[in-house]
Amino acid sequence: MGIFLQRIAESRIVLVILSPKFMESDWCIDEVLKALDTREAGTSIIPVFYKVSVADVKGWSIVKEGNRDKFINVTKRLGLRSKDYPTSEADFVNKIVEELEKALTKLETEEEENKLKIKQQPAITTMPFFGINKRVRQLQEKLMMGVPTHTRLVGVVGMKGSGKTKLSEMFFEEGKCYFLRHMFFKDKIGKNMESDKKRDLLVQQFQKNLLKISKTEEKMNSKLLLVLDDFSDKEDIRCLFGDRGWITPGSKIVIVASDKSLVKGLVDDTYVVPSLNEKEGLACLSYHAFGDATRCDSYEGNLWTLSRKFLDYARGNPLALSSLGKELYGRGGNGQWVTIHEHDEALTNKNIQHLFKSCYDCLNRPQKEAFLDVACFFISQDHTFVKTVVDSSCGDGTSVIKDLADKFLIEITSGRVEMHGLLYTLGKNLASQNQWRLLNQQDIIQALEKKLDFAGAVRGIFLDMSEVSVARASGQKPFHGMKELRYLKLYTSCTRFPELDSKLNFPEGLEFSLEEVRYFHWHKFPLKELPEDFTPKNLIDLKLPYSNIIRLWDSSNDVPNLRWVDLSHSINLQDLSGLSGAENLQRLNLEGCTGLKELPKEIMVTMTSLLYLNLRSCTSLISLSEITIKSLKTLILSNCSNLEKFQMILENIEALHLDGTASKELPESIKERKKLVILSLRGCTKLASVPDSLGKLHDLEELILSGCSNLKSFPDVKENMKKLRILLLDGTAINQVPQVFPSASGTNFLSSLQRLCLSGNLVIQTLQAHIGQLYHLNFLDLQDCKNLTSIPVLPPNLHCLNAHGCNSLTTVANPLAFLNLKGQIHTTLIFSQCNNMDEVSKSYIISYIHKRSQLMSSAFNRYSLSYVMESYTGACFPGCEVPEWFRYQGYGSMVETELRRQETENRIIGLDLCAVVSFQNCQDQISGFHVKCTCDSRTRMVL
Repeated sequence: MGIFLQRIAESRIVLVILSPKFMESDWCIDEVLKALDTREAGTSIIPVFYKVSVADVKGWSIVKEGNRDKFINVTKRLGLRSKDYPTSEADFVNKIVEELEKALTKLETEEEENKLKIKQQPAITTMPFFGINKRVRQLQEKLMMGVPTHTRLVGVVGMKGSGKTKLSEMFFEEGKCYFLRHMFFKDKIGKNMESDKKRDLLVQQFQKNLLKISKTEEKMNSKLLLVLDDFSDKEDIRCLFGDRGWITPGSKIVIVASDKSLVKGLVDDTYVVPSLNEKEGLACLSYHAFGDATRCDSYEGNLWTLSRKFLDYARGNPLALSSLGKELYGRGGNGQWVTIHEHDEALTNKNIQHLFKSCYDCLNRPQKEAFLDVACFFISQDHTFVKTVVDSSCGDGTSVIKDLADKFLIEITSGRVEMHGLLYTLGKNLASQNQWRLLNQQDIIQALEKKLDFAGAVRGIFLDMSEVSVARASGQKPFHGMKELRYLKLYTSCTRFPELDSKLNFPEGLEFSLEEVRYFHWHKFPLKELPEDFTPKNLIDLKLPYSNIIRLWDSSNDVPNLRWVDLSHSINLQDLSGLSGAENLQRLNLEGCTGLKELPKEIMVTMTSLLYLNLRSCTSLISLSEITIKSLKTLILSNCSNLEKFQMILENIEALHLDGTASKELPESIKERKKLVILSLRGCTKLASVPDSLGKLHDLEELILSGCSNLKSFPDVKENMKKLRILLLDGTAINQVPQVFPSASGTNFLSSLQRLCLSGNLVIQTLQAHIGQLYHLNFLDLQDCKNLTSIPVLPPNLHCLNAHGCNSLTTVANPLAFLNLKGQIHTTLIFSQCNNMDEVSKSYIISYIHKRSQLMSSAFNRYSLSYVMESYTGACFPGCEVPEWFRYQGYGSMVETELRRQETENRIIGLDLCAVVSFQNCQDQISGFHVKCTCDSRTRMVL
């Protein structure tokens, strides 16, 4: 039944046949009601009264059940009556066909006239909007304009100046001819009016305009094309919509806003107006600067480079680009363009200034503070970090960071907080008008030394101490009166010497009676403990790397909001009692805390939210007591050289780093770590074995045993480790490649292995045949396997085989067996310093390179140049002759040759290069060298 009703709704003409038995069919009744509900402009309904009269239809019971008006509407239409053809029903049928043909012809004529009107319509604006047609098509797709019976509400959103209104105007002009009712309604009521009064007036105006376009009953029941523009209050839109009873089926409604939150929950879909791409942006800038949309695309002087700098500056904002173009108009000298760019003169343009300043002025107080905080302190920082630190200042559970993103004042890109260049400049300029956010070194030093009084409202201090030329001694109260201080960062950008002494010293101690601090980063903190008057109740992120601290603070301090702590390389740290009760702590970095001897169980068990614990190079740690941290996902114990065992119960651990520890074995309980993804034991020289239960780690992706020089065996893989991608066994003493047992279905248990490293092994003599079952193995590293004599089989999809220094290697399998251009873009075979390789193996390699070159040439003819140009095949092996299929040959460090005429006339798609290099004067051969090819003219190449 549903499909019939859908077809009725989509049809252009509906023929309603009313017969004496009409009331006996519920289907007939539903179909007619559907036809009456969906008739709009561009459609028609023709009633046929077969052996019934109009009076009969008006008397039917269905009319008395609430559908009287609809059926009376049918009887008012010009219909066909069978009583007018009493002698011949055939004549009656012919009349019906004739009326259908007339109706179809009328509809087609109206459609052609409407299309002609659209073509003849004048442009909405005399200025071109570059890329507008593509955006109109995208919006039409969102609104499903191709399905006229489908009701759709779409929000058109974007930052100020992105062209939302121009886009909606052009869409409206193109689409209104398909609707009997159409209205472009703009909120023109003063923004400063009391909200209730404004809302009442807005509803009155809307209803008045709606009545104007709904004068007749036919129009009132027809579908509507509606654009609501320049709305800034969600409640205003809700009041206009009401119960939505006035939205007839098939209507298309667009809500234009500069805030995504305004349309959330009100629309079926959202269209974010994209910025102009490079081509569109250059055309826009060029048009307004020169009156020529192609001028900036030329290479005239440095115009091309400067144009792209302005394009990057405006980030594709149409209004900003047009304003920049007008600013540059008549200033054709490139030097003037450079001056404008370097001095940010574009921001002084009134249009741009008003545009972005108006965005800021519309914010509430917390949003304004957050906007300036981000501009000054948190550009390109992690989104979660910024959201947590900045949102905490609101205290009411709202997210000002989300609000700013919804209003397009910041962007969340790849998990980081970014800001449009012009908004960033605006934010920095606004922040400089007061002294609440200190970034200038001179201002900060004067404030700390109380030479200038910035104290009252200082919100943040960021000082790069590597820029402080002379160490300074300060009094006890440099932060006195800074009650609003939230962000304090005294850091060094000199990463080469992070351990250099602090430039700020407090010989008489330090008073730090601050309660609002959220972000506290002090590189080389000079004291042994944070001041007693410091209250960390609001502290979220604490970073004190390379500090002199012995303990943080008294354990009685409450730290409910603390999320991240970094005390790395604080070599005097001994006491972690200050972190007791840090139940929301997620990351704890204690790397290089060489004085730390234990992690007290009573403290660690309180860290119920801990996800990351870094104890790298804590060389005083001997053991870790049995601690259950269910939340922990990453544990780093690398280079804890005295740590022999640990008993931590880690149910959800995903990454376990035990590199360089004194571990002699892995506990059998390792099999219980079902979620483990990375297990690294690099350089564990005392490790003699790994348990068979390792194969039960079905989620393991990386297993690193490099440098475990006492590891003599690796268990055969008897269970499906289908996710293992990387297996590094270089520098171990195992005597054979781990056996891969095929399952009953014929698949192997290391089906996803991509990288296998056995380099430096002095025991393995050959690779077993089962290595050929590793179908996804791309990289096989056999460097310096001194006793390896043969490689009897190669994996079928190998990209790189490195056997440098395998001086006992004699035989290598024929690589032609796995030749496959489609799946292998790059292939490299390295056999340097394999001086005992037999001639048959060398011939295999030469044949493989030749065949692969031919296949790439053939692929070019079948596919495209871009596909082939990404291909590369290389090999290095002992030899003294250039294969005969290399046409151009010569001696010396450089070969210069003339190409044949027919070769220069045809396009060259690739080159085969071969170099024979002598190492007669070298004790040891190098592992690689570089062959360079340059073309300095159309017919000459130099190698």
